[in-house]
Amino acid sequence: MNTKHSLTALTVFEAAQPYLFWLLVMFPEMNLDEDGRFLDAIPWVSICWVVATVIVGGVYVWLSRGGEFRTLARNAMIIKLVHIPYYLLVFALAVVSIVLSLKIPFITLTVWAFCFVADATLIVTSGLYELAAVIAGVRCKRMTGGQGVVFAIAGFLF
Repeated sequence: MNTKHSLTALTVFEAAQPYLFWLLVMFPEMNLDEDGRFLDAIPWVSICWVVATVIVGGVYVWLSRGGEFRTLARNAMIIKLVHIPYYLLVFALAVVSIVLSLKIPFITLTVWAFCFVADATLIVTSGLYELAAVIAGVRCKRMTGGQGVVFAIAGFLF
């Protein structure tokens, strides 16, 4: 598999990974042990998922060293756009948890922890894809070093 196909595969993974994580954590039959209790392994699964996703983002940055600026910028934009519905889903879940906290104690803290992990993972990993595009833009002289720093910071903030 050449670098171009690898970058495309990693872009597809990054675009799909929050939805895959959601399915992994939210299906109750996958998260219950034989007694019907919530698995204690979910935090460990989440940590492993976050670490694996950051590693994949790092591999993308490393593989994109010789990549074309336009392609890398398009990939970063596609990832940001595909993640918008997920951000809305996490926001809706946080709002619902506030309402449910009136009836079920401690649900807000648990759900907000999940929302924080989901949002932080997306921010960092999509920022890595943006960073790859910025590095390529500075290398091909499409932007200056100062512009690259501003775009890299903005990639992690938005």
